[in-house]
Amino acid sequence: MNKRMLPGLVLVLLIVLSGCNTFTTNLYSGIDNFKNPDLTNADDLLDAADEPQFYENLKNDPAAKAQVLETLQSVLDDPDASDEKKQEAALMMTDVHLKTTNTEDTMSNLNSLVGDAVSGEDVFEGSGDGPETFFRAIFGEPPAAISFADYKAAVTIQLNGFLAAAEPLQHYGETLEVTGTSPPGTNDGDNATKALMAGMTRTLVYYIDASTEAARVDILASYLATPKNPDGSIPYTITYREGEGGIPDFNGPSDMLVDPADPTNPDKDGLVEVVAFGGLDLDSLF
Repeated sequence: MNKRMLPGLVLVLLIVLSGCNTFTTNLYSGIDNFKNPDLTNADDLLDAADEPQFYENLKNDPAAKAQVLETLQSVLDDPDASDEKKQEAALMMTDVHLKTTNTEDTMSNLNSLVGDAVSGEDVFEGSGDGPETFFRAIFGEPPAAISFADYKAAVTIQLNGFLAAAEPLQHYGETLEVTGTSPPGTNDGDNATKALMAGMTRTLVYYIDASTEAARVDILASYLATPKNPDGSIPYTITYREGEGGIPDFNGPSDMLVDPADPTNPDKDGLVEVVAFGGLDLDSLF
């Protein structure tokens, strides 16, 4: 091609693109033109459930995040709301808790480990040393380039996100028991691993020996952020509650997902339902 033609072609291309409103709108709408919905309107919020930028905007706006959760909770509390709308609200609440606390990499690790375990690999070798080592496999070893304090702070935020996600996921599981169906376009397998992680976090934190949940989260985060010794040991020990016999010997993996504060209540097994509905066989993992 004659190089003298290139400036002319570029000019023509720019003119065409500038006059093509549909193209330019689609190209930039997700970057520059996204506007948060009405945070007090549940329908507007649910319409934005698949917008990544929506969750990015909430990360640095605690007041907006609190309003979103309040609006979505009002759907769960509304006796006139349809089961499908309640399911959508519960799943969006879950995403608000998880996508604003930077849990993506940890969930990706868990999904990879679950996939390997289903294929027959012993990915949780050594977890018999204590349930905390199971979490260590999921979170991975502390990055050498990040300080203990900074990494612990990041892990603490994630753990609190998983804890908060347990309640809406439990509610979602309870609706699954009634409807037997999930909303159109729902990734049931993804929800299953979210429920698995939320439930395990809730149970493990519950049984750590400390007087408050915040203190128990701090202990688990400290363990996960402590680098290994040269011999592979971890210079941090987690103590579990003695008064209740420590962590009980569960009859099966699903028992880990029942609310530990009310384990005999048959209405507290919503996470088990979410995991089962996603086709995840816990017996293949543990």
